[in-house]
Amino acid sequence: MSLLSLASNDSAWRGFDYYTQGKVASFANTDEGVYECRIKGSSDAPYHTVIDITHPRQSHCDCPHAKDRKIICKHMVALLFTAFPKEAENYLHEVEESEREEERRIEEHHKELEAYIKRLTKVELQRELYNALLDLEEQKSRHW
Repeated sequence: MSLLSLASNDSAWRGFDYYTQGKVASFANTDEGVYECRIKGSSDAPYHTVIDITHPRQSHCDCPHAKDRKIICKHMVALLFTAFPKEAENYLHEVEESEREEERRIEEHHKELEAYIKRLTKVELQRELYNALLDLEEQKSRHW
């Protein structure tokens, strides 16, 4: 299992953002598959971040989100992308492809919905509209 696959979508995207902003000024390959850096985060002091690409669960960061927890934070992802820029390119490609696929899925759904509506009789269409408006009112009342 890769370090990136263990990160939440939010940590992965925010780590990519940190990478593109160049927040990892320098890093060191301290052991086989182990990389270490200090990375500027939201606090004044930089965070000490270590990733182990061979054993991703051994990675750690002293930021408040990851300190003493076995999670992959945005700082670890930023270090991964800095050490392996091709991983960042692959990640961005996957995100863009996923967005295109989602757009295609939504477009297809809209076409199916339009075809369904065109098949309805006037009475069926009025009943569907009435039920949709009732559902909308119910949703509004739950949020108030």
